[in-house]
Amino acid sequence: MEKPRSYCLEAAEPAPAATRRLADEFEGREASMPRERLAELGAGALSDAELVAILLRNGTHGHNVLSVAREILRLHGDDLSLLARATAADLRRVPGVGKVRALEFEAAFELCRRILRASSRASRPVLDTPERLVRHLWPLVAMRETEAFFACPLDKKMRLCAGVRHVDACVGTGSADSVPVHPRDVYREAAKADACYVVVAHNHPTGDPTPSPQDLLVTRRLVDAGRAVGIPLVDSVVIGGLPASGGAFDPFDPASPLPRFVSLRRSGAVDFD
Repeated sequence: MEKPRSYCLEAAEPAPAATRRLADEFEGREASMPRERLAELGAGALSDAELVAILLRNGTHGHNVLSVAREILRLHGDDLSLLARATAADLRRVPGVGKVRALEFEAAFELCRRILRASSRASRPVLDTPERLVRHLWPLVAMRETEAFFACPLDKKMRLCAGVRHVDACVGTGSADSVPVHPRDVYREAAKADACYVVVAHNHPTGDPTPSPQDLLVTRRLVDAGRAVGIPLVDSVVIGGLPASGGAFDPFDPASPLPRFVSLRRSGAVDFD
């Protein structure tokens, strides 16, 4: 005698369409969790993965949005500074990130960089110590993969001269381990700004701020040029990466630990007097 269909195991299982619908509903709830936490607790309470997930908005079949967000972070060493350097092409290599979403990420990263630059130039900072110089320039060097050389003209109170823009401060860009710079590039901008002093700095993308022999040679030439034109060079600073202990650096928080740097004046490597 044939068993009633209500006793058949096959009949008791959900149909494939129902299974997909349940999975989609679960993924939808999972994707909404970071947004719910954002609304309830604020952005500061969210993890890096949750913030990335909010930009993603949804995941893929078999991978909820938080899983995709964690994979994006993992592929960039769980380092937000590395992620911020990623292009749309880089992000599209991550499964679950399409062309539109990758472009949105790239636009968001650029917007963050512009906000940092705008905040940094909103006032005329006093740059009378290497620490203050590093805080001022960090938004411009944090995401660079090549060296860049900056010259900051200062007034008699050691403030950044009026009207100096960040684009003016960068007087040279180079490769991953060197940057060509000539004294005329530095002092041309200083003369335009009617500067009383100049302080210069450049970054080492490797994260190691140890000055190279070329760094010392260029600084000595700049010291000599400053004496000749009557605009003294007060310091040359090499900016490296964040401390090995990790953590984020907020250039607008005085209590935030500084990136590694070397002041050639303070170290005695070059005679500025």
